[in-house]
Amino acid sequence: MTRQASSGSIFSQKLDRVAFISYLLGAIVPLLALAVVVERFVLQTLSDRLEIFGLVGAVASIAVLSLASFFTLRRTTRSSLTRMDRDNRRLSALLEASAGLASVAHESDAADQATRTALDLVGCRASFVLVRGEPGAAPVRLSFAGEDAEKLELELVEPLVECAKLVLSQGRPVLRGPENGQPSMVAVPVPGEAMARGTLIALGGAGHDDFDTSTQAVLASLGGLLGVALRNAELREDQRNFFTHVTDMLVSALDSTLGYHKGHGMRVAQLANRIGRELGLDEHRLQRVHFAALLHDVGMLKLERHLQMSPKTSAKHTVLGARMLARIRVWQELAPIVQHHHEWWDGSGYPDALCGEAIPLESRIIAVCDVFDTISSASSYKDPMPLPEAIQEIERGAGTQLDPDVVSAFCALAKRSEL
Repeated sequence: MTRQASSGSIFSQKLDRVAFISYLLGAIVPLLALAVVVERFVLQTLSDRLEIFGLVGAVASIAVLSLASFFTLRRTTRSSLTRMDRDNRRLSALLEASAGLASVAHESDAADQATRTALDLVGCRASFVLVRGEPGAAPVRLSFAGEDAEKLELELVEPLVECAKLVLSQGRPVLRGPENGQPSMVAVPVPGEAMARGTLIALGGAGHDDFDTSTQAVLASLGGLLGVALRNAELREDQRNFFTHVTDMLVSALDSTLGYHKGHGMRVAQLANRIGRELGLDEHRLQRVHFAALLHDVGMLKLERHLQMSPKTSAKHTVLGARMLARIRVWQELAPIVQHHHEWWDGSGYPDALCGEAIPLESRIIAVCDVFDTISSASSYKDPMPLPEAIQEIERGAGTQLDPDVVSAFCALAKRSEL
């Protein structure tokens, strides 16, 4: 913003210089030439003083009119540049808001960003997003921004709700000037699928000029972006719910199939989360390792029960599970993690004999958790090891079967009794 303002100021100064030089060459110089010609060749031929005064007055009038025209042109140019600079800043803010709103995951985050952007766009005192409530109920405030927005909301709750209802019922913007001690207000619809989903409202401050149609237009653009962002956030939430519930269904089916190892996926996922946080994974990767851990044995559902204990056939479950997940978009990125969770650090694992860091990190985390739960859980198909012996077994696997860094994170949790 500062850089833009500075550039605009420099541009205005350059324009002023160009305009002045043009005025000097196009008006002042010819006027001076005319004055010289009049003084040398015309005034000498005139004997009547009134004629002389009239001629001098005419030349002076031309000079004054020329100067007035210059200042008028200069003022018009400056005003145009100011509007252009304002519109450019608004366009830049809208583009930035569009990029930010495109990536938000939750409706409240989208509304928060829109209200903050409204403050920058129109210089308002406060901004609000109100959405439809239950049938027959008043609109509900989803977000607000501004230093005294909360206070203003309490003072102006009735006008705000009235304005929101008007926008929601008509689906058109509302523009109000300051009246009865209330600030100026502009409200625009936030589009939904069939009707306005909510409204974006901006309030002017004390002594604030009335909002104009350009303000209304730019806020309407922001309201449109917010409507798309809210819809996208809703779709993402639906996707997360589907993802979670279907995963739970598969885990339950897997527990029923692997009765000897019930709860294994949940325990592996819980420990994988702890190790992931110990390793400093971001939230997206933590979510990915969590769901991959829940589903790491999902390929067992493709094997008949009597083949699940056979080392030769059970080894197929990694590839089978990866194929199952790869066909479903929301699980696609989990497929390689599931496929490689039985690879060994030294390259002697399966199915692809990957080694070292060629194995996805999430797979290496699940490998440690899988081994630990298998050797320590009472519900495993083997007699469980006491916890100290199980931890030592994991330590012995570092550098051969297991990633040494993941084992170090595991041991750090063990020392803090967080397994």
